[in-house]
Amino acid sequence: RRVSRQMIDFQASKRIEIFKANLKYIIRHNEDSSTTFKLKVTEFSDWTDEERDGLRSKINVKTLNNKQPVESRGDATVPPEYDWTNQTRVPGAVTPVKNQHHCGSCYAFGMVGGLEKTYAEIYNQSGPLSPQQLIDCRGEGGCDGGTVEDCFEYIKNNDYRLNLEKDYPSTLDGKQQEKCQNSSGARLSHNSTYTLNYERLPTGNEEYMKKIVYERGPIVVYFNCGLRTGNDTILREASNKFDHYASGIFDVPGCPTHRNLNHAPVIVGYGTENGTDYWKVKNSWGTDWGEDGYIRIKRNDNMCGIATSPFSLGLFSKHH
Repeated sequence: RRVSRQMIDFQASKRIEIFKANLKYIIRHNEDSSTTFKLKVTEFSDWTDEERDGLRSKINVKTLNNKQPVESRGDATVPPEYDWTNQTRVPGAVTPVKNQHHCGSCYAFGMVGGLEKTYAEIYNQSGPLSPQQLIDCRGEGGCDGGTVEDCFEYIKNNDYRLNLEKDYPSTLDGKQQEKCQNSSGARLSHNSTYTLNYERLPTGNEEYMKKIVYERGPIVVYFNCGLRTGNDTILREASNKFDHYASGIFDVPGCPTHRNLNHAPVIVGYGTENGTDYWKVKNSWGTDWGEDGYIRIKRNDNMCGIATSPFSLGLFSKHH
């Protein structure tokens, strides 16, 4: 069908309006010297509210682990800062930042981000794993959302196999394909003592999370990155700040911690800057966003629910 010239003009002018409003917001935020982070123009700056919300995932948080650890295993002293993107213990534990494009598939990117250290450990090489396989082959969900548990069940039922990204590449727009292209892949659990599994970490215990990140590797978290549609002011605010995040330590006071958990990024490290503790988090929105695709989020405050439902994926002894 022909799209009228007026329609195109209207859409273009609507995008210009959206962009101007966001630019104004960004400038105003950056002029406020009391904030711990800066904003910038991103690819989302001229997206409509609906388009921006389409990046968010419907994550059904099934249960929380309210049991706090007695004392965690093997009490190695945990260093005050650590970064899996810059270490030599397991080369390739964190692969380059990916881009989920116009698809609410963060759960698949979070899942592979949480598994890539395990792949690197087993095969002694860095292997970006395929989020697209999880989007296409898991059954329902696709771009509408999913959970770490669903992805794990799929991998387990697939003989603990998941393809490398090069063998099952992402579609150009990140969208789900009509059928699963290839369900073979690298085995992520292949010995009699250890098996691939996940542990849901205790809710709200960021000291324990820090210990697990250092001892075991990157962890997947559910996160509230705001919502544009609807009239919840704090969610609109959180979304505007997250979508335009440039650098610094992300901190949105009052951001809900137990509802609207709609994103699944990966904690890859932690540290402290100017007295503020932070998590270093890998996102799946490409490298132009944030600090080369990463964001630092305030730690020890359950900021936007980052500590509500964390998962540690990896090889656990079968008697675990």
